[in-house]
Amino acid sequence: MSPQPGYQVPGRAPVESFPDSGYWNQQFRSEPYFLEGDSYDDYEPAYRLGYQARHQHPGRDFDSLDEQLQRDWAASKGLSRLDWQRARQAALRAWERGEPRGM
Repeated sequence: MSPQPGYQVPGRAPVESFPDSGYWNQQFRSEPYFLEGDSYDDYEPAYRLGYQARHQHPGRDFDSLDEQLQRDWAASKGLSRLDWQRARQAALRAWERGEPRGM
């Protein structure tokens, strides 16, 4: 039996969902796509998707992955209330932030 999401193993430090999670948790309310009433839990899966896609597909551009990312969003959004059009904006921002420096 595997632990439930959000389950904390006693004596272990919590594991961040992805390395930029702390940044986005502070930033998401300042983004132009943020709507009053949204929570970080709505955006976190989209940020994670964009971050992971950037690192899994070096040399590709975001638009070329749009259909695949839309399918991935449907499978990974969990309880997020965002449709793909809104989630896409957050995923793109995480993709852009994950761009290797100096490019």
